[in-house]
Amino acid sequence: MCFSLNIDGAVNSGSGFSVVGGVICDGKGNWVLGYNRFLGKCSVIVVELWSILDEKLILQKQGYDKVVIQFENLEIVIAISDRKLEGLTSNLIKRIQQILAKEEKWLLRYVPKEDNKFVDALAKMALV
Repeated sequence: MCFSLNIDGAVNSGSGFSVVGGVICDGKGNWVLGYNRFLGKCSVIVVELWSILDEKLILQKQGYDKVVIQFENLEIVIAISDRKLEGLTSNLIKRIQQILAKEEKWLLRYVPKEDNKFVDALAKMALV
């Protein structure tokens, strides 16, 4: 069975604190797991890269072998897919690429922000 993972990160502009949230659904769209997590202070791009990396590791530990990761930051999807390695985030991108290379049936896909509102709200709950 194929699973989908929708993830999102958020940074509070006042405090600089960042959070990540996500939802894992089975192939029929049924909720399997939802989460949000406080990450401390970091940039939006670092938050989003950590969200991908953390969730891939969780899914691997659970034994999921067919996963579509849906992510709303097109710049990051392109950077990971095209193997662009620039700046401070290059080590995180390399780690994500290494895991994706080992998992034959994993796919990283762009999803528009308006289609990811539930996960956005779940992530922001951790900022309250």
